[in-house]
Order: sequence, then C-alpha cells, then structure tokens
Amino acid sequence: MNNTVEVRPALAADCDAVYLLICELNQKAPDPVAFRRGYLANLATQGLYYRLAVRGEEVLGLISLHLLFHLHHARWVGDIQELVIMPHARGAGVGKRLLDWAEHQARQVDAELLELSSSKPRVDAHRFYRREGFLENHIRFTKPLN
Repeated sequence: MNNTVEVRPALAADCDAVYLLICELNQKAPDPVAFRRGYLANLATQGLYYRLAVRGEEVLGLISLHLLFHLHHARWVGDIQELVIMPHARGAGVGKRLLDWAEHQARQVDAELLELSSSKPRVDAHRFYRREGFLENHIRFTKPLN
C-alpha cells in the first residue's frame, strides 16, 4: 500500500470527488448540476487552480487558489477560496502540503500575500491557519442576495 501523499491538479474526471469534499466543507450538499457546471467552467479559468491531495487513488483534500492582481496592493495576491481535508486525514500534514503548494505558486508570480476566509465556527481550522503563519488582520463582510 502506498502511503505517500501527492499533490496533483484536479481534473474534470475528479468532479465527483471534489463535490464530496465541498459537501464536507459546507456540511451540506450544493445543487449537483450547478456544481458540475461551475467546476468545469472554473477548471478553464485562467489564474484559478485546483489541487488535490491524493494517496494512491484516494482523494484526501482540496485547495483552490485564485491568483489576482489587486489594484489596491499594486501586486499579485493569492486568494485561497477553498481548503478542505477529509476528517480521517486531518492532522497528518495534508493541509500543510496543500498550503505549501499554494504558497509556492503565489511566490512564482511574486505575490505580496496569501489570504483566505474561514467561517467563524471553524475554530480548529483557525488554529491551523495561525500555526501556518496566517494573521487575522481583515474583517470580511458578506451580503446574501437570495
């Protein structure tokens, strides 16, 4: 049995596995048809990257990274939009591997920083982000439109 965790690009064929990861992240299931349509469109979007952490054929985690040039920074910024690890794989370094990949990618375009949002109830995730060097220096506001 192979215990090595590999980070690889997510593909169209990974849609079902990515859907399950997003269900885990949200603790609910989004509309599967809308999800598939959006996932496939995002795979073709320049500057938006999905990477999976896999062990053999098993998908353990996902990170999405959007590299954007922010006018108010006059620099590139890496926005981590999703980071999720399956519960049985947490604490084994999988999240760190994915964050390391994102940091490396951001450094390739000389990004000023990586940023992410995390829901208030995810206190375990917040501890992880702090341990990985992320600072709490912004407040994010959202406005539901439906």
